[in-house]
Amino acid sequence: MVLNSITDCVGNTPLLRLDPQQHGLQHIDLYAKLDHLNPFGSIKDRIAVSMLAPHLAELREKQKTVIEGSSGNTAKSLAALCGMNGLKFRLYTNRVKIPEMRMVLQLMGAELEELPSLSDCPDPMDNNSFFAIADSVARTEPDKYFYTDQIFNPLNLRAHYEQTAKEIHDELGDFDYYINFLGTCGSSLGVIKYAREHFATPLRAWGVVASPGHHVPGGRNMNELWETKFFDKTAFDEFLHGTASDSVDGVVELCRRYGVLGGPTSGLVYKIGLDRLREEDKKLAGTGKRAKAVFIVTDRAEPYMSYIKKYRPDIFSAATTSRPRVEGLAAEEVQGAPTLDAAGLQALLKSETPPLVVDVRGNFAYSIGHIPGSINILDELFGQMIEEGPVFGMERTVVIACSTGIISRKFAAFLSRQGYRAYSVEGGINACKRAGFALSAAPRYASEATGTSGVGDQVALKGMVQI
Repeated sequence: MVLNSITDCVGNTPLLRLDPQQHGLQHIDLYAKLDHLNPFGSIKDRIAVSMLAPHLAELREKQKTVIEGSSGNTAKSLAALCGMNGLKFRLYTNRVKIPEMRMVLQLMGAELEELPSLSDCPDPMDNNSFFAIADSVARTEPDKYFYTDQIFNPLNLRAHYEQTAKEIHDELGDFDYYINFLGTCGSSLGVIKYAREHFATPLRAWGVVASPGHHVPGGRNMNELWETKFFDKTAFDEFLHGTASDSVDGVVELCRRYGVLGGPTSGLVYKIGLDRLREEDKKLAGTGKRAKAVFIVTDRAEPYMSYIKKYRPDIFSAATTSRPRVEGLAAEEVQGAPTLDAAGLQALLKSETPPLVVDVRGNFAYSIGHIPGSINILDELFGQMIEEGPVFGMERTVVIACSTGIISRKFAAFLSRQGYRAYSVEGGINACKRAGFALSAAPRYASEATGTSGVGDQVALKGMVQI
């Protein structure tokens, strides 16, 4: 087969019927749509072509820079397409946490405008996002920049309605269950919309999200879905939640049981979706009916090796580490972690021996309002620090604060196990706000204190991003 362009490889990806001897379902045929076989490694290749192709002539003529907000895969696809067409591509992000993904983006020529780090404990009161900043930059200089805007661009959903859904339906006919991880929600809503307009039988759609406090690259938890235009809660029959460890366990199973090198979102959909399908499988016993279930392998495993190693170090070394890990805590231990409400925190802060307060939210949220005297250490980094061993003097009380009190409870439980007097702020900073707790604010950008300038300063000081 001779192709004239690598984009001819986008779409028409295979459907793989997973071996029932491996997954154990007796009455449900489980199919994986192998979109990780797209040329740039993910399902996002489809929307990148769809969003960029109608504008390429104008973009080449005016030599506009294409910009996008992304956690990696959409940016990777757009960077490749821009390079092929002699265009520059700039990524605004605070979600590229995996070093291998950053290296791939750099290899493909993307300019990375990395914003202050985003916490795995998102603040629902913080309206700033890399999407908003990309949009602001494009609005300020429309003759210089073209914003593909994956979370609002209708071509995102349309690509999956016209391509992904139709390809599956052409091969399988009507199917009964559709399980997908929720990111921009374009692939989910595109397939669901197609099914409900073309299927003769009802489709049951399950949206998979990361549990609060668990970062799964390329996806969101329920608190973050407000960011995307395409999310429609009523389109889904159920929402399934899973952890980072579930995600990595699913990656390992897909690889070792079926030879499918799917990434973390695919691993989570497989792992959590299969658990739920087993319940449905029992209901079908004795009915004489068979059902078909589909999920999408959205990207490849290779750019996430350090993420996989973090949760499964045993895979990469002869012996596992003996150090305890925050994620290894039992749910009961986390639930039993010592907590302080706003009044208790206020009293402790006024005591003769005030505590060390660690705020594990992202820089944006911390700068808007934090407990006076607290220090800001991003949750991901804080977790790595305390897993290495004691980092604070045992004589001092440690109080952990996040947005809602979910992430901080895990850290308080872990530190308590190490022998610290440690507390989680009950309900987090948001509860403190509601209780009238006097919070401090800090400059969000160095320029606000020093008068220097930069891209971030331009966005904030021109009032284009609302706090």
